[in-house]
Amino acid sequence: MHGEVPERAAEFARRIRERSPAGPWLIGGWSYGGLLAQEAARLLSPHGRVAALVLLDSVLPLPAQLSPDDEARRRFTAFAAYVERTYGSPLALPYEELARLDDTARIDLVTKCLEQAVELPRAVLDHQRASYLDLRGGERHTPGRHPGPTLLYRADEPAPHTVRDPRYERDDATLGWDAHCPDLTVVPLPGHHLALLDPPVVDTLARLLVRDLPGV
Repeated sequence: MHGEVPERAAEFARRIRERSPAGPWLIGGWSYGGLLAQEAARLLSPHGRVAALVLLDSVLPLPAQLSPDDEARRRFTAFAAYVERTYGSPLALPYEELARLDDTARIDLVTKCLEQAVELPRAVLDHQRASYLDLRGGERHTPGRHPGPTLLYRADEPAPHTVRDPRYERDDATLGWDAHCPDLTVVPLPGHHLALLDPPVVDTLARLLVRDLPGV
């Protein structure tokens, strides 16, 4: 399902209420999914009890320091450098054309260029496209206030991301969520962002959830 955060969260909230009309609900999400979960929790709150909101290393982006076009060029230039460094093949991108396109058309053109430069599985290309659109949608979203209990499990190791993005390199413990979730508890989680849902880190996460959500 594609779309902006409020639209997608509304659909998730609708589906949740179809299964459990009055709650209580336990809502959670990893990375961008945490933004969807927080918005869904806000939408569900008037209709029942949200027992807890669980954010798995979900980072709210810092304010942009560049224009949208300059930010896109910075990201794609860094991505092209990563591709050449990793696969040994230059990724020639038409930056002037990219500047005239919206986010969807931009990533579609970059994906087409990537297919021509490097042989990659279709699933990898689809993941790159979906991740890019999710991140851009998350950057357009301004979370509302969710007063209910919120648990933020924060990875305590730097992630080996394909491209470093200064907007997501926050050093505040709450990753920006304290401004929107006043009943917030931050729990450190050993591991990095990309390893949270795989063993052995996910096993540690499961134990922490049992500890932190007794009776839920």
